[in-house]
Amino acid sequence: MNEVTISGKIKFVDEVREFGSNGFRKHQIVVETGDGRWDNPIPIEFTKDNIELSKDLKVGQDVQIQSRISGREWQGKDGTTKWFTSINGFKITKENSGVDGDPSSSYDTYDEFTEEDVF
Repeated sequence: MNEVTISGKIKFVDEVREFGSNGFRKHQIVVETGDGRWDNPIPIEFTKDNIELSKDLKVGQDVQIQSRISGREWQGKDGTTKWFTSINGFKITKENSGVDGDPSSSYDTYDEFTEEDVF
């Protein structure tokens, strides 16, 4: 399998879906990777344990998603052969949540120590 990093803004987040009697689960999102002039929406699937990575994503977030590209061949009853490509995400880096978070950090929480602890 080949790996690729896809960067862009989340355009669509589907619900987690279950298929078949074996309980196969899939979560699909779409990342817009266009340059502003041309749209280039890329659907990315998350399966099995990787669903935990994608289930909290929101439309409008800027992300980088490391993915594996896989292909498969299918032959119809009439002998026609078709090929399909899947992009399966396995790591997400959120570039910008689009939501104001808590601005505090361990650097500005001075109340954790007293003067006796420091000196």
